[in-house]
Amino acid sequence: MEDRRVINDSYFCGRFRPDGPIAVLTTTQYVVAEYYQQTGDIRWQRVVNASQKDGIHNWLREHFPARNTQKPAPAASSRRKAAVA
Repeated sequence: MEDRRVINDSYFCGRFRPDGPIAVLTTTQYVVAEYYQQTGDIRWQRVVNASQKDGIHNWLREHFPARNTQKPAPAASSRRKAAVA
């Protein structure tokens, strides 16, 4: 695991692959979630207290901001607007 970072006294995170999701693990090495930095989504795999989930997700968003690679949709062309009117 590369770039292992401590989230709090019960959880830490790191990547198993350089371009892979960020795994959230307990101190006993159980993977509880995966955070996808490209989208900012987190997928929980184990039961975690709701207040801890919020804290973990906020920490991840702060330290690994989402890299949204989606381009905005192009505006409708003037021909299409004229045809509709």
